[in-house]
Amino acid sequence: MTFSSGFAVKMKPFDVLEYFYLSSVAFIGLRRWEEALAALEHVITYPARDGAVSKLMVEAYKKWVLVGVLLEGKALPLPKTVTSKSAKDFHAIGKPYDAVAQIFETGSAFRLKAECDHGHGVWLQDHNTGLILNILNAYQRFQILNLGATYLTISIVEILTATQSAETGARFSGPQEMENLIQDMIQEGSLKAEISIVQGQPYLTFNTFGLALSEKEMRSQFAAAAERVDFVTQTIRQTDRMLTHEKEYIAYVKKQKASMTRSPQDQGLGGEVDWNEEEELMTGVF
Repeated sequence: MTFSSGFAVKMKPFDVLEYFYLSSVAFIGLRRWEEALAALEHVITYPARDGAVSKLMVEAYKKWVLVGVLLEGKALPLPKTVTSKSAKDFHAIGKPYDAVAQIFETGSAFRLKAECDHGHGVWLQDHNTGLILNILNAYQRFQILNLGATYLTISIVEILTATQSAETGARFSGPQEMENLIQDMIQEGSLKAEISIVQGQPYLTFNTFGLALSEKEMRSQFAAAAERVDFVTQTIRQTDRMLTHEKEYIAYVKKQKASMTRSPQDQGLGGEVDWNEEEELMTGVF
């Protein structure tokens, strides 16, 4: 491994696993789920002799399952590089974690809370209690996000009826609590939508095209697009001028074409050359 100062340190295989595992723990602490998942994948996909998995790989798998749920809202398939033997071991040892991921995706808030409460000792022993608490907190948020696949606009009261909190196993106390959660999701960028008042009632409108841009942002994007179009236009014009009007360029192309059609003996080569074959090889290089 090479550090920013320029010196390199040779790490043993197990040190590499520890490095990525500890990196994932740091990313989890920062709630940077995408980076955490990538670091954990380095650990669980590490090539092991006869497909055996180490204790550290198993611990990484447990966290990988939970982080995947926090990132995607569902149980993720194992990377293709994980062997069938390793996958079998992961699922056997990490069964409580697989159960949580499955219930998160298809089960109720009450059932998810019950499963997490039942496995309290497991999460505590594995130092994954914090991730489980994040799972419970994320459940209703993903329920709200999933409503966007069915509705374009839905009232806050309807969302209150359709979703439940896995932290309590019940619905929120009232529309205002639900509206506060939705506002938090919009502000943090996890929900692309806006709340509007229709006949005195708050409604949520999902923005399937992303967040609306301000006038300044739109002008900036239009200007950038215009610059790209201008660059492409100038390039086309320059190429067209070279192909049509510049005699030196045309003569150069003809000369190159003539040299390609000469026999190998004319060029001083000792053996036969298959130009088609060479062209294919060169295409592969570039």
